[in-house]
Amino acid sequence: MKKVQILLALIFSSSLLAQEYTHFTDAEGLVNNSVNCLTIDADQNIWFGTNNGVSMFDGENWTSYITEETPELVSNSITAIFASTSGSTWFGSDFGISVFDGLSWLIFTEADGLGDDRISSISEDENGVIWVGEKNGISKYDGIEWTSYGLPFGGVNEISFDSNNDLWLAHGLSGLIHFDGADFTTYNTNSGLVSNFVRTIEIDQDDNKWVGTAQGITVLNTNNELVGHHTMMLLLPEPDTLNPVVDIVFDSQGNVWTGIYVNYLVTVGGVAAWNGASWTGFIDSELVGPVVRALAVDENDAIWVATSAGVTKISNPVLSVLNLATNSEIVVYPNPAASSFVIHSENSILAYKVVNLLGIVVLESSAVNANSTRVNSENLSSGLYIVEVLTSEDRVREFIVID
Repeated sequence: MKKVQILLALIFSSSLLAQEYTHFTDAEGLVNNSVNCLTIDADQNIWFGTNNGVSMFDGENWTSYITEETPELVSNSITAIFASTSGSTWFGSDFGISVFDGLSWLIFTEADGLGDDRISSISEDENGVIWVGEKNGISKYDGIEWTSYGLPFGGVNEISFDSNNDLWLAHGLSGLIHFDGADFTTYNTNSGLVSNFVRTIEIDQDDNKWVGTAQGITVLNTNNELVGHHTMMLLLPEPDTLNPVVDIVFDSQGNVWTGIYVNYLVTVGGVAAWNGASWTGFIDSELVGPVVRALAVDENDAIWVATSAGVTKISNPVLSVLNLATNSEIVVYPNPAASSFVIHSENSILAYKVVNLLGIVVLESSAVNANSTRVNSENLSSGLYIVEVLTSEDRVREFIVID
C-alpha cells in the first residue's frame, strides 16, 4: 500500500497545474490567421508574422501593422521575425527587411548590402551582431554595415550559435553547415544526418546540436559526432511514420519542443516534447490547426504554436511520467492523458487491457500486432489506471492517469 501511495503522489504532483490550450485567431485580434513565424521580446510581447501583416500581443491588447497603413513594412507576407536584445523587432520578407524600434522604422534591401532580399531567418549572436539567412546565403549586420556570404541555393532556414559563437546553419538542401567565421563545413547524410533537408537547428547548453529535418531529428554532440535520431515523436498514420520537423525550441527546464507537420496523402501535424526519457505528443486536434509552422517559449514556459489557422498557447504543459513500473518494457504517453494515449514497445504488442483500481477491465484489445497503438480514452473517468500489455516477449504493465 505504501508503494501505491508513493506512486499516486508522484503522478498527481505532475498535474497540479491544469494544462490549458488557448487559441488566438482574427476573432481575437490577430491580423491574419495564416501565421508563418513568431518571436517574444524582452517585455514578453508576442510578435506574429503572417501572410497579411504583423501583429503584436501584450497579453491583453493587439496592435497590427500592414503595408497599407505602414509603408515602411516592405511586405505584408512575413517570412522571418526576430526580437533583438537592443529592443528592435526585425521583419523579413521576400523583398528585404523592415526594422521597428517602437518609434521609427528602417528598411534594408540588396541595395543596402543584403546578399539576397529573400529572407528565411533572422538571428543574433552573443556580440549583438544580426545574422540573416537568405535563399542564396547569409548576411550579417554589425550596426554599421552589411557583410554577405554566398552559399548554394536552397535557403538558410535558421541560424544558431554554439558556445564559441560559431554559426550553425540549417540549409534547405545541403544539410547542416558550420561556419567558424572563416570556413564552412557541411554535415549531411554521409555524416549521419537522417536527411539533408534541414529546416531548423537548436544547440543546447552542452553544445549538442538538435538538427530538425524533413525526416526527423538528428542529434550531434559537442564534438559533432552522431548521438542518435528521433523520427517518431508523434504517432502518425501510415505511410507517414517519419516526422517532418519545422521548428525546435528549448524551455527553461531543458525540455526539447518540436513542431511537426506533414502534408502527404493526409494533412496532420502537432507538437512533441522530449524530457530526456520520452516524447509527449500534442496532436493537431488540440491545436487551432494541423499546419504547424513555428514555436516560441515565453517566460512561464508556455508554448506558443504558430499555424496556418491561427495560434495556440499551451499553458502548464504536462509531459509524460514514464517508467513508474519496475523494469517496464513499454512506454505509455502522454501521461497524464485526456482523449487518447499511445502504447509503444520495442517488441510487438499482441494485446492490451486497461484496468481500473478495482480490477475491472475498462478497455481492451486482443488484435494489435504492432509496436505502437493509440488507445481512445475519451470515455474513461478521471483517475489512475493500470495498462497491462502482452508483448511478443513478456507481459508488462504501466500506470496512467486520465485527466
